[in-house]
Amino acid sequence: MWDGIIVGGGLAGLLAGIRAAERGKRILMISEGVGSLTYSSGVIDFGNVAQLVRQDKHPYALLGESIVRNGADYFQAHFPDYHGKWREVQTVLTPLGSPRKAGFIPNGLNAQVLHDAHLIVLMAPEGMKDFFPKVTKANLERAYPQCVVKVHPFRLDAFESWHTLGKPVNGMDYTKYWRSASGTGALKGVVNSLNQELDEARSDPADPGKSVVVFPGLASAFSNSIKEVLSDLPFPVVEMTAFPPSASGHKLYDALKETFGALGGELMVGTGVKQVEIQGKRCHKIIVKSKGKDSEFSARSFVLATGGVFGGGIEVTPEASKEMVFGLPLYVPDEWTNSEFLGDQPYARIGIEVDRELRPIDSKLNEVILENVQVIGRMIAHWDPWVEHCGGGVSLASGWFAGETM
Repeated sequence: MWDGIIVGGGLAGLLAGIRAAERGKRILMISEGVGSLTYSSGVIDFGNVAQLVRQDKHPYALLGESIVRNGADYFQAHFPDYHGKWREVQTVLTPLGSPRKAGFIPNGLNAQVLHDAHLIVLMAPEGMKDFFPKVTKANLERAYPQCVVKVHPFRLDAFESWHTLGKPVNGMDYTKYWRSASGTGALKGVVNSLNQELDEARSDPADPGKSVVVFPGLASAFSNSIKEVLSDLPFPVVEMTAFPPSASGHKLYDALKETFGALGGELMVGTGVKQVEIQGKRCHKIIVKSKGKDSEFSARSFVLATGGVFGGGIEVTPEASKEMVFGLPLYVPDEWTNSEFLGDQPYARIGIEVDRELRPIDSKLNEVILENVQVIGRMIAHWDPWVEHCGGGVSLASGWFAGETM
């Protein structure tokens, strides 16, 4: 028998598994896919914690600020490639070059240095898909009016055959190449050539001053070889977040999986839950279908981390909304959408209502439905990750708490 079974392998589920395994628990994680983490920017947003802990039924209010802080501290202690301080707002660049506020960010993404720059050099890899140098340049000029922004195009021999065939090279392709031995050498050549040009500019009386390089598709987090190349440069390099799929999000997912496995956790990917066995108010067994046959797994406790509507944990049809694993009742807002496109969309708050132990509850009867099941991450009701900008914070806080109490 397992000590705990976690259904769902995103940020919340993996952090719960890591903490529980670290405590000596025998943990099985079941995930139908890789989750949305590989499509995210890799940035961890917390939102306005002081305000959200006072918001009725919000996950922060249920858990309390100290647990939100514990989750953040725990994550950062295990993944030092993430920078930031509690309640400190940082700045990152969007894929189109506009600055936005952020919480914890992967190595290299801190754009604060751009406020003191006089020259921004925008690196422009030729043929890079979903990268728009003219738009990015215009947004940088708008955000940093004290700067001269110059575009620096470059072309790599490694992708010549791709260019010949008209095949686009996306950010993930560039990131993968930079991490190879030949790619690291090519990166040195690109930045050293740029350094020579900047040296010549600095000797010119018309030199605009302090230079900062903005580099898309780099993703230096979790790569010692790339960080070593950048550390030798006389100018700072600011990386950009990316459109999905995101290299930073993918590398974080790999790091979480590796840490979970190193602690003895077992991960089953590509497997969905077919059935659960419940007696009274306790779940005893999960039945999954894998490789054409059914397998049964028993555990003392269970964690539901299937990611809500967009993670596949909730099925929405014109007739009804359904939680797909335990069949738990859902909070569904009376109004589904808001006519204001960028406003608070009620459907974002759909989910399972929980108590302060994160156990699913029937709010009408005010009682716990399943005593040995915890709900974490996006599956919890009454919060909006897009409007409140707290998706990463809720995942870390609820994931850490589940791993601590499982």
